[in-house]
Amino acid sequence: MSSWKLIRNIWILYKNMKNLNNKRILLFGPTGKVGGAMRTVLGESKIICVNHSECDVSCSDKVVKIIEEVKPEIVINAVAFNGLDACEEDPQQALRVNTLFPKILAELSNIHDFVLIHFSTDAVFEGNTSDYYLESSAAHPINMYGFTKFGADSFISAIANKYYIARLSIQFGASDSSTQLIEKMLEKIRSGCRHLRISEDIIASPSYSIDVANTVKGIVENESPYGLYHIANQGKASPYELMRELVILLRLDVIIEPVPHAIFNTKSRKNPCTPITSEKLSLLRPWQEALADYCQQLTPTNNPVSIP
Repeated sequence: MSSWKLIRNIWILYKNMKNLNNKRILLFGPTGKVGGAMRTVLGESKIICVNHSECDVSCSDKVVKIIEEVKPEIVINAVAFNGLDACEEDPQQALRVNTLFPKILAELSNIHDFVLIHFSTDAVFEGNTSDYYLESSAAHPINMYGFTKFGADSFISAIANKYYIARLSIQFGASDSSTQLIEKMLEKIRSGCRHLRISEDIIASPSYSIDVANTVKGIVENESPYGLYHIANQGKASPYELMRELVILLRLDVIIEPVPHAIFNTKSRKNPCTPITSEKLSLLRPWQEALADYCQQLTPTNNPVSIP
């Protein structure tokens, strides 16, 4: 065999070793927005998915058993006890799912030598600045959700040898449920509501879940240094600005009224301004461009809104 053919074969072998399609991947939380995006990007046939009905992640014995049976090379944790108010109402469950489960995964990652990918949140920041939060910015959670998620970040970074923490902001993308902002609002519109009141004084970094998943895949395949990464589309916006742009793109006959978030009856303290960006990664495309791409995916069969 000639030298150049040998070099070429070695290079192909090396590239294949880095390709996630050749790894045994275990995904906890495949039905959520981010978990679903990871399934789409990685290919559903290439990963082993574990949903809540198959494993209660608050039960450490069940988690250990699955890890021992699957023997994964990569474990993705897309499980979260979401909702600011829900976490205030049930802090014990929030702590079990958002903090202690990732801690167990961090410990198991060292024992079984797998890479842990964990999704965090911009809610770990207080939100008292108009600037962007970076990976090096100090966390200061002000509600139970942020507190439990930051607990996971702290445990993973202190325990795991091989880990990636992907800190995210508000997500849009394909979803099987209507528990988050865009899905809730589209469900209201589908039900006949033509006047929506949406907060204009909560600022975050709207991001397309598919863009997030592709970025995570690239980080792992490129063997980027282990650690924390902020992953978000460029720019920042309020929920009002996000929904206004969506309504325009979908040509919906709906009035979007900007209101202060204080008019809504909530139990939790809100993080008023938590846009994020990265000092480690190249910038993703602007959120408006990503949202337009997402709206193109909403076909008449999967779009929950009838356009007038």
